[in-house]
Amino acid sequence: MAVSSTDSAVSKARQSLLDRGYKAWCENTAGTTRIKLGVRVHEPLQASLLAEKLGAVICALDKIPGLSSEALRHLSSSSDDEWSAVTVVCGDKEIIVINPSHSVGRMSTDLMHELSHLLLGHESAQTFISEEGFMIREYDEKQEAEADWLAGALLLPRKALEYIKYNHIPIEEVTQIYGVSRQLYNYRCRMTAVNRQYRY
Repeated sequence: MAVSSTDSAVSKARQSLLDRGYKAWCENTAGTTRIKLGVRVHEPLQASLLAEKLGAVICALDKIPGLSSEALRHLSSSSDDEWSAVTVVCGDKEIIVINPSHSVGRMSTDLMHELSHLLLGHESAQTFISEEGFMIREYDEKQEAEADWLAGALLLPRKALEYIKYNHIPIEEVTQIYGVSRQLYNYRCRMTAVNRQYRY
């Protein structure tokens, strides 16, 4: 389940779980994934395009048939610490359910987080809706850390960040073009050392 954790204590703690060389692998994967999808290395990668390639279905929470209005009200929270996206398995199909009450930037990150789980071959954890209407899931902390980092690399690979900095693209345009939040953009610029590279 994707929960916003970028540049937080949770995110920093998760980074310590990543294996040596994993971050470099993510950058390479972001590049090869774009090549396979016919997207240039500095261009934005749409989650819907990757989902189609992986055979996954994206569904907004309010589009789920049979979901009661009470359950929808409980689950449609826009709080920063609430669930934002989750992958459920229906037969042989993976369905990514997205919380539509969140911002475009957060939904983009959440979708890519769930798609990263699929790219990494992570086994789906238990997911269900309780009587109270809340979605509950058991998850592996290391897998969440891996999906966090890969999602950021897929949305804003270092090559894209270099392109943005070199061409002096304003952050307002970056968030619109790449469909990401300011928080994720600033975080990726720091963590990839692009800020230092283009300081002058």
